[in-house]
Amino acid sequence: MDRGARAREELLDAAERLIAEHGFEVPLRDIAKAAGQRNNSAVNYYFRTRQDLIDAVVARRLVPMEVERQALLDRMSDEQMADAHAVLRILVGPFFHSEGTHYARFLEVVRIRLNREPQSPAESAWPSILDALARLVPLKERSARENRVSAVATTMFALLADHERQVEAREGLPRQDSRDEIVTMLAAMLTAAPVAAAATR
Repeated sequence: MDRGARAREELLDAAERLIAEHGFEVPLRDIAKAAGQRNNSAVNYYFRTRQDLIDAVVARRLVPMEVERQALLDRMSDEQMADAHAVLRILVGPFFHSEGTHYARFLEVVRIRLNREPQSPAESAWPSILDALARLVPLKERSARENRVSAVATTMFALLADHERQVEAREGLPRQDSRDEIVTMLAAMLTAAPVAAAATR
């Protein structure tokens, strides 16, 4: 890795950690300093804007995850695609294989600023999974199903961020058990009956 590429990676590491810990508005000069850069404008040199920096942090983690998700999707049967737990495991699982120690917390902070459309062909699995999840929501209106899936995604980011905090606080947290518990909670939320139907029972 050449010097420029190494500096860029160090800036991405610093941005991921500092934004996760201190919020979206953390000064870019603090990110540059944490990355060992003497020039306060280093972030602007490698990434034109704060949004470009955020997109780069996401892309670095997302592309390998999407490759993993697509491989899992390709092996799914129709029966498995009708199982909320199975589909959610594809969505959640790659977070537990990521090298990032602050990525879920970073996403929790920046999620409203994420690009909604895939930025490359490698990012095709996420929207496919969200579509599959929408079909599993027991609501008739499409907008209501989409709102439920959006709420599940928001909750997923929060649960994964909490998991990262727990791992940081005490090493050796059982990752498999944590993943399955997160999937179980999200599946219950996804497939919950409409409020009116539940109230009449």
